[in-house]
Amino acid sequence: MIAGAAGNPPLLSTTELEALQWQVMEKWQRNRHKTRAPHAGPFASFFRGQGMEPHDSRPYQPGDDIRHMDWRATARSGRAISKVFLDERGRRLFLIVDRHPGMFFGTRRELKAATAARCAAILAFSALAAREHVAGAIIGDGIRFFPPATTTNGVLPLLYAAAAPAAVSSAARNDSLATHLPVLAERIEAGMDLCLISDFHGLTDAHAPLLRNLGGSCAAHALQVWDPGEESLEDAGVLRLCPPGGGAALTVDTHDAALRAHYGRTMTERRQALARLLQRSGVTLTRIATHRDTLGQLEAAHAGY
Repeated sequence: MIAGAAGNPPLLSTTELEALQWQVMEKWQRNRHKTRAPHAGPFASFFRGQGMEPHDSRPYQPGDDIRHMDWRATARSGRAISKVFLDERGRRLFLIVDRHPGMFFGTRRELKAATAARCAAILAFSALAAREHVAGAIIGDGIRFFPPATTTNGVLPLLYAAAAPAAVSSAARNDSLATHLPVLAERIEAGMDLCLISDFHGLTDAHAPLLRNLGGSCAAHALQVWDPGEESLEDAGVLRLCPPGGGAALTVDTHDAALRAHYGRTMTERRQALARLLQRSGVTLTRIATHRDTLGQLEAAHAGY
């Protein structure tokens, strides 16, 4: 059972997690019957590996198995091309859930942190159904690691931590994925399926070397959780804004059309810069909105791979 701090309810209840597991299992069974592959989960193609199912191709990299060369593509392009395969078994999923103060923001359906917890639960239950190991780390009031698990009971501590109420300590104010990325890069093992779940605020080009290491050694995927209220500034009069991690309040006059336009351009530039940074680093990006069905968005992203 998820415990609430000081009477605060969890982001996701035990009942909600059980419902998510049931939905994932239902879709997993349907997908398995379609593909007739014993380890085919509904979100398997988020991650790439060296299994038996051909999936894609890419330029040859030092260390690639010569047996996996795509000779026809090599002949057509004039450069060495390697095949990429979907890994069907023996995979290890590592989930990183960012719960920095800014994730506890939401203007529509739920907080970004709640959507992040849903993503983690959906991917974890799908991985367990495909007989994979699931481990992870939760960022917020420090960083907490969870060992690999192959059962529902084994993975629940990770999911309960992802769905816990907001941390109230002052130490949580400076926590973020960007802050702990160096430690995470040291802990992630090569060959893992890595999923970063965050809004990625604070991630800059300075983190590119660490991201490239992750993208080069793992099948790395980024789920960027976003809320429509932070994409644009609506004309709502004079607002008093308080930083989620504490600090001085800011008064903003949203009647100012020039200010709203500047804000919109800034957010667009940040979004585009993050996409370029992750692409250069070999990390695949999917955006997940707080006001839409999380499972449906993950299914749609899966279908696009």
